[in-house]
Amino acid sequence: MPAPSTSASRAPLPPPAPSLVPASSQTPGTLPAHEGSRFLRYGVAVASVALAFAVQQGLWSITHGMPFLAFFAAVMFSGWRGGWGPGLVATGLSLVTVDYFFLTPVHTWKVLPGALFQLSLFLALSLFVTMLNARLRKANAERATLLERERAARAAAEYERTRLRELFMHAPAHLAIFRGPDHLFELSNPLNSAMLGNPDLLGKPAREVGTKEEAERISRLLDTIYATGEPFQGKEIPLQLKQPDGSVREYYFDVTYTPTHDTQGRVDGVAGFGFDVTEHVKARARAEQLARELSHNEEHLRLLAGASSFLATSLDYEATLHNVVRLAVPTLADWCIVDMAMEDGTYKRMEVAHARTESEALAERLRTPPPEACCFPMTGAGALLSKGQAFFVEDVTDAALLKLTEDPGWMELLRSLRLRSFAVVPLVARERTLGVISFATSHASGRHYTMADLPFLQELANRAALSMENARLYREAREAVRLRDEFLSIASHELKTPLTPLNLKLQSLRREMDRTPGPVSRALVESYLEVGTRQLKKLAELVNDLLDVSRIASGRMSLNSARVDLAELVRDVVASYEGPAARAGSVLRVEGVDAVTEGWWDRPRLEQVVVNLVDNAIKYGQGRPIDIRLETRDGHAVLTVRDQGIGIAAESLPRLFGRFERAVSERHYGGLGLGLYITRTLVEAMGGTVRVESQLGQGAVFTVDLPLRAEQPAGLPAPS
Repeated sequence: MPAPSTSASRAPLPPPAPSLVPASSQTPGTLPAHEGSRFLRYGVAVASVALAFAVQQGLWSITHGMPFLAFFAAVMFSGWRGGWGPGLVATGLSLVTVDYFFLTPVHTWKVLPGALFQLSLFLALSLFVTMLNARLRKANAERATLLERERAARAAAEYERTRLRELFMHAPAHLAIFRGPDHLFELSNPLNSAMLGNPDLLGKPAREVGTKEEAERISRLLDTIYATGEPFQGKEIPLQLKQPDGSVREYYFDVTYTPTHDTQGRVDGVAGFGFDVTEHVKARARAEQLARELSHNEEHLRLLAGASSFLATSLDYEATLHNVVRLAVPTLADWCIVDMAMEDGTYKRMEVAHARTESEALAERLRTPPPEACCFPMTGAGALLSKGQAFFVEDVTDAALLKLTEDPGWMELLRSLRLRSFAVVPLVARERTLGVISFATSHASGRHYTMADLPFLQELANRAALSMENARLYREAREAVRLRDEFLSIASHELKTPLTPLNLKLQSLRREMDRTPGPVSRALVESYLEVGTRQLKKLAELVNDLLDVSRIASGRMSLNSARVDLAELVRDVVASYEGPAARAGSVLRVEGVDAVTEGWWDRPRLEQVVVNLVDNAIKYGQGRPIDIRLETRDGHAVLTVRDQGIGIAAESLPRLFGRFERAVSERHYGGLGLGLYITRTLVEAMGGTVRVESQLGQGAVFTVDLPLRAEQPAGLPAPS
């Protein structure tokens, strides 16, 4: 709270107190200078004697028996007015005058014994009165001096009091003076009154000012000081004060409470001095916090540096996941969970680690969560994770846990963990979300995350994601190398397969021509030509498949749409493959190809799709019947090719349409593993889908779904 201005509102101080003449500089028994000079005082003594003579002379008929009456008055006046000197002068003149003019014998200097006694008595009384007057005059002079000093002292005290009050009222400190056992405010400077929010504090008890709790605390402290008389000093004492807007703000003060005493030494009040050190305390707290954060950040940087090398120790995917949780627990978290993202948008639990202080039974339950618990609700954490953002909760509540799961059982499990704070951070590498990693602290350890920890956790997750991505790429690279080597082996074998019988037939034809001097039998030549043509066709198909894969990989395959009757195309393909099917022992049974099924497709590519499916069914059909069915359904043409052959294992189904993928051994079945990959690519490029249903040993069903378009499409998507 700012202190009020001390330049505009300060009242002018009174002038300094007048200089005082020291008591030692004044002669006792003298009047101040303004009462007259020495000559005047002696003149007054002579005049008073002359006046007394005139009065005594005029009243002689009445005062005949009291010749000293008027002169005694003159001596008294002279002594009172002038002190010892004028009093003695008046006494001497009075003795001479009375002796000469008023004592018998008159007008002579002769003194009779009776007159001598009277003169002696007058002299004694005059000296006594003069002494009294001198002392009285001295006492009056000293009294006047004391009064002057008292007045000057009062003026000086008032000046100092005014100056002290001025200093109190404009001091850059909070000052207050309390009186009596009820601690009534006797003084409160504007800074203190403004802080307490009450400009009119005088006369109010301390326990009625401020918030109830703080007023009681201060009153108890004042009671102790008032009762014991011992001062109190405190450093950085917290004080809760109510603000004008109704809020309560915390201040810190360095305070000193000192008892005040009355003239008899008894405690009659308490003076309080306070200095607002709130900003100093906050600045120091901020500096300490920055120092802690700096130390924390340095620790984080060291940990990240170690994490990078630690995570790079393995290129195995599962080992990398294990290293991630080992790195987090117990150094950073009490719980660490890794969930990997699946293609269907759900998450698969991969790793769960916990500190030794946590329950292993709860960890086992976390390792086998219900399926619905692995999907974050899209209204809570899932919405942030889908955008690649972290979900952070500094203080865990039930409302925060509801953003992680809506399953009651899973919710109860999370409550059992007694989490204090947690962060769910997506594992993002190359703009691809690999999964999420969850860090959590529990009340058992007392650790607590703040927003300052979130960037570090995100950076750790990013490095872990990059390590996992590198492990995945390494695994895929190894798999690609394996597939390449396998493909080269299969391709060399497959390319040799049609060339070997062709070469044998040509050698046989050469030997026949050498053995027979005349023309060779036409039937023999035609048989050799049929075998050669069939092998050349097979070789051309292999080469075309390789070219198609190259075009697909480079994005250079184009489709030319035209109106095509799919039923007619299927009939043509079936007719051309009846011979190969018969040689394999299979029968092609066709349904639904009598009706016209027209759409806009690329005819050569669509024919390639049908040929691949029929050829695939003949190859793996084990000589059993093959059913080919065509029908229309909801504006789509649906082609089904069913065989009753060896079937496909369940674990091979997800990768069946991949490049170079095979569900059987190449030693028993030929092929490059490209037919279904090309089929899927072409069907999707024409806006359709292809799927397979199969069980091992029970055949397979391939279904192609193509949209029937009445008009030529604006453009077909390029295959990828």
